Amino acid sequence: MGDLPYLAFDADNHYYEAEDAFIRHIDPNMKKRCMQWAEIDGKRRFLVGGKVNKFIPNPTFDPVAKPGSLEDYFRGKNVDGGMDLGKMFGDLDSLSDHPGYRHRDARLELMDSQGLETVLLFPTKGVGMQEALKRDIPALHAAFTAFNSWLDEDWGFDRGDGRVYAVPFLTLADPELAIAELDRVIEMGARMVCTVPGPVPTEHGYQSSGMPDYDPIWARLQEAGVPFAIHAGLGGTNQYNKIWEPPTGQFSAFQHSPFPMVAFADRTIADTFAAMICHGVLDRFPDLRLATIENGAMWVPDLLRNLQAGYGKMPFAFKRHPVEAFKENVWVSPFFEDDMDLLRDTLGIERLLFGSDFPHAEGLPTPTDYVKDIANFSDADTKQIMRDNAYELLASSAR
Repeated sequence: MGDLPYLAFDADNHYYEAEDAFIRHIDPNMKKRCMQWAEIDGKRRFLVGGKVNKFIPNPTFDPVAKPGSLEDYFRGKNVDGGMDLGKMFGDLDSLSDHPGYRHRDARLELMDSQGLETVLLFPTKGVGMQEALKRDIPALHAAFTAFNSWLDEDWGFDRGDGRVYAVPFLTLADPELAIAELDRVIEMGARMVCTVPGPVPTEHGYQSSGMPDYDPIWARLQEAGVPFAIHAGLGGTNQYNKIWEPPTGQFSAFQHSPFPMVAFADRTIADTFAAMICHGVLDRFPDLRLATIENGAMWVPDLLRNLQAGYGKMPFAFKRHPVEAFKENVWVSPFFEDDMDLLRDTLGIERLLFGSDFPHAEGLPTPTDYVKDIANFSDADTKQIMRDNAYELLASSAR
């Protein structure tokens, strides 16, 4: 464990959803249009909109991969060179051996042993579900309303102890339903809300979240001082790849060609922020707080360079410099394998967040080992990344 003289704030922790996460509180009239479980060929399968969903190959999460088992893969050190998932993930554990993955009290004990004071908790399965229900927008909203009720019940948006902040998911697909759900979760104590990167699904296709349709949502977030996190997940940009390669059906983790990994690795998150800024969200709502979580950060220098160039050519299109807007309004959680020196020099220390992705296979086995990748940073800078910046991000949402 990375030794620190203070307790850390991990801005990217996860739970493994209970099997009834989308079902426990669902409107009975919407159940068949949303999520169900079924036994198919002797295996328990997760149905979304009546179809088997493949976003998570093992939807029960039992057994589960060890935290950090893919660390070498994500550091570009896949020395065996193959895509044998059994070898990549190694031995799996029984979920019953890790109560902290699904139960709040056990998670607090685990956090104590890890040197973590506070965590933001994000979905595992949930970040793939918007895309799965994009063609049935009423069902999409019903599913996440039920999900958020489960999340607060099992984990708590804010139980007042300053330890665990479970982050409710907000889909913007129907702006009126979105603002109603936003009001509901804020009233329930949400300190942050999240969605996935990419354009917003609508009944007519996709569009930018920077369109005026969504201004009531940004206005409410700004008024409440509640940050809006964009967490990695399935968005509406899979059409990028369809231009170059024939479609292969549903997304399934690690079951794709190398081309999208190389060509579009950062496109979805970079394009999301480019759209929000160029379409004026931060001009109209200058106090809005945004965070990008588990999207890495090596796209940030290129985005800032392109925003600088765009402003130089069309300054009349922006009320304030777009690079300044990004640096003032956006907090960024880099991957542990990112070039932290470059990001510090490009973005500044004040907007960098420590996030371990624990307990996922692609994260770190010990969250605070993140400090090993910033070992050359000063003690003051390290403390800002490992603790202070996350508290600053949440400061305006304190009650």
